[in-house]
Amino acid sequence: MPGRLDRVQVATSLGAFEIPWASRDALLDHLAGDVATQDIRDAFVAVRTSRPVALSRLDRAVLVNSIDVWSRDVGGTQRLPGGIWELRNELAQDMLDID
Repeated sequence: MPGRLDRVQVATSLGAFEIPWASRDALLDHLAGDVATQDIRDAFVAVRTSRPVALSRLDRAVLVNSIDVWSRDVGGTQRLPGGIWELRNELAQDMLDID
C-alpha cells in the first residue's frame, strides 16, 4: 500500500476517486468558515486514510458548486490544486448517474 498515506479517496458510484493529501488540505482550507460545508469537512476529517470519504447527494452538490466558485476565484481550473477539478467533474457525473 505504498503512497496510500499521501492520498485520500472519495466514494462515487463508479468507485473511489483519489486526490493528493495536499489537495485535500487545500480543499478543507477553502471550505473553512462556510456553514454549508461543515458536513463535508467533517466527512473528510473523520475518515482520514482509512476508507473513502462518503458524501450525501446534497453534500456532493454543495461541493461541486463550491469548487466551481473556487475555480472562478483563482482564475481558472488549471490554478486549482491537483485533482480538485477532476474530483468536481467526477462528483457531477456521479450525480447524473444516480438520477
